[in-house]
Amino acid sequence: MDRPVDLDEPRVPFALTVLLGLQFGLGTAYDNDHPEPGQIVGPTPIGEFGIQAALFLQVVVAAFALLPVTSEYATGSIRSTLQWTPVRRNVVLAKAVVLAPVLFVYGLVLAAVAAVSGGVMAGRWADWDAGLLVTDLLSVAFYLTLAGLFSLGIAWIIRSTAGTLTAAFLLLMVLPLMLGQSGLRPLVWTAALLPGGAGQNFLSGTTDPISPTLSVLVLLAWVAAALYAGTRTLTHRDA
Repeated sequence: MDRPVDLDEPRVPFALTVLLGLQFGLGTAYDNDHPEPGQIVGPTPIGEFGIQAALFLQVVVAAFALLPVTSEYATGSIRSTLQWTPVRRNVVLAKAVVLAPVLFVYGLVLAAVAAVSGGVMAGRWADWDAGLLVTDLLSVAFYLTLAGLFSLGIAWIIRSTAGTLTAAFLLLMVLPLMLGQSGLRPLVWTAALLPGGAGQNFLSGTTDPISPTLSVLVLLAWVAAALYAGTRTLTHRDA
């Protein structure tokens, strides 16, 4: 039977998030205490620790987002859901609409936990500016919401927890990292046009190879395509 992954256990994501924040904060403190010759160091906005953690938290959010679909297929309750709501596109839309604000709050809390734990560990090298923190946390929550909705869309296509999480892991994390670090411009561009690569470009504010604004449009296109493909699959395939 397709069993839910352990990441839906509430204590696991928050423990992972705290550890990530502590690691990034400790790394920042060490690097700033031991600068390279000529290197100028200064305090790091604590929101940066949330942004760094987002690379890993997106997999946690993906695991959380796919369960409303894959758990129904695993238990067979999807048949009852479709009997109660015969218009199948409404099922996909309803789950996305309900899940979106939950994902936003979930991502916001996770990012805040990483930011605070990283800031505490960074000590004197942490910049606790509230304005910058709010901007960074909202950016992370926005991206993690889109990453979760993308995972929800492909969950309707793949239907299994393990298969969907594998696909999300590849497209959100593995492939963008591998291609983006290749040094070959066509592969760098490919990485930037993948959902994970566009998300990292958006969060980092980089303009190479695409701007943050264009990165958001790429992300929205992936989410729309995944939900549309999921709707088509649900409409034309037996439950």
